[in-house]
Amino acid sequence: MADVEGFNPFSVAGCRAVIVGGTAGIGLAVANHMVAAGASIVVTGRRGGEPLATPTGMSSVAMDVADGESVKSGFAAIDEIIDGIDCLILNAGIDAETGLIDDDHDLAAFERVIDINTTGLARAMHHGIQRVPDGGSVIVTSSPAGSIAAPGMAAYSASKAALDMLVKSWAVDLGPRQIRVNAVLPGIVDSEMDSESAPDTELIRRMTVNGAHRRAEEMGPVFQFLASRASVTLTGSLVGAHDGISVGYSQAVMGYLAADLDD
Repeated sequence: MADVEGFNPFSVAGCRAVIVGGTAGIGLAVANHMVAAGASIVVTGRRGGEPLATPTGMSSVAMDVADGESVKSGFAAIDEIIDGIDCLILNAGIDAETGLIDDDHDLAAFERVIDINTTGLARAMHHGIQRVPDGGSVIVTSSPAGSIAAPGMAAYSASKAALDMLVKSWAVDLGPRQIRVNAVLPGIVDSEMDSESAPDTELIRRMTVNGAHRRAEEMGPVFQFLASRASVTLTGSLVGAHDGISVGYSQAVMGYLAADLDD
């Protein structure tokens, strides 16, 4: 798109976007934000067949990324709603305490996390990218857990670390087509996934450098930036939207450790 007077590089007006895993949490918050900004949105999810309180400009399709046939039929259904995908957002994922080092953690649970968070998004990418024109954008929701280990989180961290490398590899493979592939790494946000691990919320909040605890809606502008032409120079990037969790020890954590040593 040429630079002309009045052109807003952050605009997503008219953008055709699909959010895989967009019926709840961060995905739905991003969908609502993008629709308000003028985009046409299709959200998918295992609950996609249920009626959603969606605004004009948003549709939903049932899709289970753990099921290859469901992904294939889901994108076929999307073809009936929109003609092409300018921005493909891969957001589906689950969390589970699965470390595999004791009898309480079984292999099936470990495999399910990997199958949804990594392989499942690769399935969605395989079908979705065929519908993205040259110059489009792919955005993947990853996590700082991909580079920070925590007790009992081996499966989740491994799934996100693998996803981060897929983002970089896809960026290389799709570079000749001018398709940008980037990841957003949210920190602790109010979402259904995080509510399942509520006891950890205060600890994670202390890990941020500014003590922040974000709402899912605050992720919307980050995704809009990566969907827009304003991010034309970014590809293969892991965008940390986590208030500095991965940059070092926060003052709150250092204070907690110092107090513990004093005891």
